[in-house]
Amino acid sequence: MRIGVYGMIAIGLASFYAYREFDKRVNFRPIDARVSSVKEQCYMEKTEGNRSSTSDLLPCELTELLARNHPKWQGYEIKHKIEIRFAYISPADGAAHESNMQFAEYPDNRQLSSGDIFPVQASRKEANRTRASDWVDRWLGRHAPRHGSI
Repeated sequence: MRIGVYGMIAIGLASFYAYREFDKRVNFRPIDARVSSVKEQCYMEKTEGNRSSTSDLLPCELTELLARNHPKWQGYEIKHKIEIRFAYISPADGAAHESNMQFAEYPDNRQLSSGDIFPVQASRKEANRTRASDWVDRWLGRHAPRHGSI
């Protein structure tokens, strides 16, 4: 009985992953996007047992100072909220569009600034739909655009 339940869960997860990869291959194309702005903020979080407490969004320099020096915030973990606004040429209509994404860390662990280029997946059918490249795309080399970059 237990093996059957675990088997069903494994089949469900494998099916979800296969559909997600199929959707990405058929409906999205890797393109280069040009960063127009980066907004980085941080917050502090601490979990004790079942309780979790967080601070408001603050500048990252301030959160580092508070976590290091202020007695109330010592022991808190610093978390990032990074919003990247970018422009790209959509494969759906060939026109320039703008979009934004939120991350907990920078893509490819490299800090981005205005004017930088980073890879995203753009929908082949919907002009305003984008998604981030994930580790599978980078591992398989699908994050690099072939043509049509901005």
